[in-house]
Formats: sequence, C-alpha cells, structure tokens
Amino acid sequence: MTNILAISSSPRRNGNSELALRSFCLAAEEKGISVELIRLQELRLEPCRGCELCAKDGRCVVKDKMQPLYEKVAAVEGLVLATPIYFGSLSAQLKIFMDRFQCWWQAKYRLKKPFVLLEEGKAGYLISTGALQRADFADNAVAIAKVFFHSINYNYGGSLSLQGLDHKGEIDDDPAALKSAYAAGKEFVNGYLL
Repeated sequence: MTNILAISSSPRRNGNSELALRSFCLAAEEKGISVELIRLQELRLEPCRGCELCAKDGRCVVKDKMQPLYEKVAAVEGLVLATPIYFGSLSAQLKIFMDRFQCWWQAKYRLKKPFVLLEEGKAGYLISTGALQRADFADNAVAIAKVFFHSINYNYGGSLSLQGLDHKGEIDDDPAALKSAYAAGKEFVNGYLL
C-alpha cells in the first residue's frame, strides 16, 4: 500500500503547521493511503556531529531515535515535512532531522550506493506556517527542502506556505488555510502517489 510519512517539526503539539499537516494528510487517508505522523519534538534528536564516520558505509553512528526514521523514509512513497517559519527559516527540529541525513549524502555521492533510487519515484512536500503576511519569508525553507529532497533522491513535489498564523491553533479559525492544506494534499496524492 502506498504510504506517507508526515513529519511535524513544531515544538508545539497541535501548532499551526501540525494542524495544516493533518489537513494535508486527510486528503491522502480519504484515498486509502496510510499516513504515519511523527512529532520530532518528542524524539529529542541529536544534531549531526560532523564526525564523517558515516563515510565508510553511509550509516549514522549516533544512536538515538533517528535510526528508525531512516528505515521509514526508505520505505514510504511520500514524505511530507511541516514546519513553522522562525526567523525566515525552518524550525531547529526540522533542520536537525535534515542534517542527520548527511549519512545518506555520503551513501549517494561518495559511496555511489544511495538508500533510495531516484527511479523509485518517491516524492516530498513542504508545508510551512508563519506569523507575518509575507510569502517570501518561506523562501529559505523551500530552498533548503529542495536540496534535502534532492540529496535523498526524493522528487520535489511542491510546497505550501500559510501566513498570518501566529498563536497556537489559530489555523482552526481559518477555514481557507485548512482548505488550502487539504487541496495541496489532494494534488500531491494525485500527482505523485496514485
């Protein structure tokens, strides 16, 4: 069964980016696609140490809750990342998650043995929410996500940036934003997973 790994990187449970992510994933679940939601804040991942020990086999030597995530990312068909925009970029939690794929970068570029082959057709998507009514504040996050997806051999399936959402759960009072997230999920599923 085609499935999606949904990564919520907000430090707040049920923050705006997580609620947008849930709305996005609802469109997939309605098509019979299984979704697993992971909250990075609950995992307490260590940052990449830059030790280069992964250069020998493409595997990270840091033993924490990241290890099962590598397996999940290799197994699913879709990877959806959700982040609040802080100071014009990703949350620290999401950046740590991405940086820990340095081992996959080693596997792909140095060892020529990527864990995911591009021809598998996996796709990734980025959802971001922010307080300021400026779409360009998400540009940095989108650029980073594109590099990340390229490095792990996922096709970039697009992004959605929702602005004007500051207080926790505020998106629940913005049906248009939730509808946009749902529509983005539907488009992603139809374009990449069905």
